Amino acid sequence: MIMTIDIGGTKTLCAWWDKEQLIKKELYPTSSIKNYIPFVKEHTRGFSIDALCFAMAGPIVGNRLELTNTGQTILLDQLKSCVSHIPHVLFLNDLQALGHALPRLKPDQLRVFQAGSAGHTGAGSKAILSIGTGLGISAVTKEGLVLPSEGGHADFAPRDPKQLRVLEYLKDKYGHVSYERVLSGQGLADLYEALSGSAPEAPEQVTAGALDGDPKALETFRLFTRVLAAACGNTALTFMASGGIYLGGGIMPKILPLLDRSVFEKAFLDKGRFSRWLCQVPVYVILDEMAPSIGAAARGQSAAGI
Repeated sequence: MIMTIDIGGTKTLCAWWDKEQLIKKELYPTSSIKNYIPFVKEHTRGFSIDALCFAMAGPIVGNRLELTNTGQTILLDQLKSCVSHIPHVLFLNDLQALGHALPRLKPDQLRVFQAGSAGHTGAGSKAILSIGTGLGISAVTKEGLVLPSEGGHADFAPRDPKQLRVLEYLKDKYGHVSYERVLSGQGLADLYEALSGSAPEAPEQVTAGALDGDPKALETFRLFTRVLAAACGNTALTFMASGGIYLGGGIMPKILPLLDRSVFEKAFLDKGRFSRWLCQVPVYVILDEMAPSIGAAARGQSAAGI
């Protein structure tokens, strides 16, 4: 048996697997878990587990992980010690786990958002942008090596006067303005406030407003789409991701109907001399929110030789 624990900025998902078959899952608010050691002890008790693989929303530095959007610190050696009876315990950044999921995703777990050039096979390196509580970025080489990154915290680069105004607004509010400050759940709320002058109660309110035809919410999504497309183009160029861009995270399936493909394509391809190269790159949306757990399970199976 393989067990995975996907620790995100908002939710923590425990899942138990028999090879690739999901047996059971349990979901908890991450903010409700004050100490992961007793939590993990409780959820591994009574199971014969061959490998336990964590997918964690933050950078793993040595023996320490700090969840970027909650401030919780997890000491990995202590966590490993509390499950010393499990033969294989692995720690992955959540975007690493998502990278390991790509070969396992079935057609009904993906949606083509932009097809790329006719006849393109999807060969080559791939890149992932995952939008949820924060923005995660990773890449998968054509050989299958998964490269973690913290590219979501790179400087936001405005591309027109409206985006410059948003940058100034976010700079006053946060200081440093990264792409995560725009391309995330809170980013949607902040974009709406920057454009309208009023703060929504929650990001979901912006999505609901756009679906109901609210002009400011629709304007927010047009701007969000342009920034997302530019970030996707940047990431495709950074990793030479001719194999495609994959958009993951819990937000993407919910907001997909609000993303204008023509607006996206124009901003995605607006890279000067490399516009023609970008024409070949397909863009997919990952529909299954369990994708990080699927990738963590795959990594666990490999470690256990299952």
